[in-house]
Amino acid sequence: MKLKERLNKVIEILSDKSKKVCILTHTNPDPDAIASAYALWFFLKKTAGVNAAIYYDGIIGRINNRIMVELLNIPIKKARNDFLKKFDYFCLVDTQPGKRNNCLPKGKKVLMVIDHHFEDNGKNEGEFVDVRENVGSTAAMVCQYLDSFKIEITDTLATALFYGIKTDTDGLLRDFSSIDERYYKKLFLKVDYKKLHMIEYPELPKEYFFDFADAINSARVFNDILITDLGKAFVPDMTGEMADYFLRMEGISLVLVFGEFNNMLYFSLRTTKRGKRLGRVSYELTEGIGSGGGHNKSGGGVITNPLLNKKIFLDRFFKKFGITADKLTLLYPGII
Repeated sequence: MKLKERLNKVIEILSDKSKKVCILTHTNPDPDAIASAYALWFFLKKTAGVNAAIYYDGIIGRINNRIMVELLNIPIKKARNDFLKKFDYFCLVDTQPGKRNNCLPKGKKVLMVIDHHFEDNGKNEGEFVDVRENVGSTAAMVCQYLDSFKIEITDTLATALFYGIKTDTDGLLRDFSSIDERYYKKLFLKVDYKKLHMIEYPELPKEYFFDFADAINSARVFNDILITDLGKAFVPDMTGEMADYFLRMEGISLVLVFGEFNNMLYFSLRTTKRGKRLGRVSYELTEGIGSGGGHNKSGGGVITNPLLNKKIFLDRFFKKFGITADKLTLLYPGII
C-alpha cells in the first residue's frame, strides 16, 4: 500500500474528534525528535483537524535544543506522572514502543510509529508503522508525509526540520540517504537563517566548560580509540557533544564518552569508519543493564544503576573492541 493511502487511514481514524492524541518523543529529545514531532503535529492539524499534544518525559538538556524550542515556539511539554493516561492514541516519533527510551503508558493504543532506528525483533504494532533504518533522520520521513499531501510549510517549521536533518546526518556527511538529501536541499530555501544561527551558536553556560575540562583531563587512548569520563555531567546531551568534538582528533577513529546524570550513566559512541554499526553495538552493550541504539556511525544509550553496571558496560566495550584496560594511556600525561 502506498504511503499516502496508509496516511489516509490514520486521518480516517482521527475523524472521531472526541479522541485525544499524544505525539511522544524519546525521553531526552534531540533536534530530530523535536522537529519530527512538530512536523507531525502540523501534519495532523492540516489533514485531520486534530490538535495533538507533544510530550517527552526526560529533559531537553542541550542549550541549542532548548533555544530551538523557545525560539521556534514548538509546543512540546514535559509529561507529568500519570498525565499521559488521559490520551486515547499515541504517535511515537524517533522511538518505538519496544524501546525503553520513552514513557508510553502500558495498554494504550499506538496509532503511529515513525522512526529511523533499527527494529528490535519486529515488535512494533500500530495502525501506521514506518521504521526505516536506512534513512538518516526521522525529520526527513515526516517531510515526505507533508510533501505527499502537498502541504505548504511555514518558515519556522522549515527551520526546525532543516536543523533536525542537519544534526542527525552531520550536514549530510554521516548516515544520510537520498530522502535526507532531497529535503535538506528543499528546506534550505525556506530556512530562517537568523533564527538558525541563534540556535547553532548560543551563549554557553559555565557548566559546559567544566564538563569540557573533565572530558580532556580524563581522556584515555588505545591505538585509534579514545575513551573519556565526564564524571557528573551537566546534562545527558554532553556525552554526544563531547564525542563529536573528540572524533575530530588526529589519529582517532572511534570515541566513547560517558557520564552520570540523575543516577544514570549516559554514553555516546562515534566513529569515522564504515561498517561499525554503532547503533547495534550500543544495543548489545546495554543488554540487561539499560537501553541503547543509534545508527552506523553514531550510537548511545543509558545504563541503570551505574554503581553496579558501569564496570559491566566498560568490560563489554573493552572486549568488543579488543582493548586491554591496563594499556590505556593518558591523552596528555602531563596534565594530571
